[in-house]
Amino acid sequence: MPTFKVSTKAEADLYDIGLYTQNKFGIKQRNRYLDEIVEKFQVLAKQPKLGQNRSTLKTECYSSLINSHVIFFQRHSYGIRIIRVLHQSMDLPKHLQPS
Repeated sequence: MPTFKVSTKAEADLYDIGLYTQNKFGIKQRNRYLDEIVEKFQVLAKQPKLGQNRSTLKTECYSSLINSHVIFFQRHSYGIRIIRVLHQSMDLPKHLQPS
């Protein structure tokens, strides 16, 4: 069964998203939104072709929108690897560069 793995940077993104959401909307909404994001990870792992090709930003990179965030991932034999989860208003090319 296809699965997903989350990069260290994507884990940090999720932490920041959770913190912002909790501060602005409360704990229940934070939990709801993070659950939605993880559910989207599961859908993309099973159906990675749902992602839009974003190879112009990063090699073999795909993306999918969830509310105001963009999930960036790469396809692998086991499923997908989540690279980043970024707000759509961010400078996406800058945040996808190797560090």
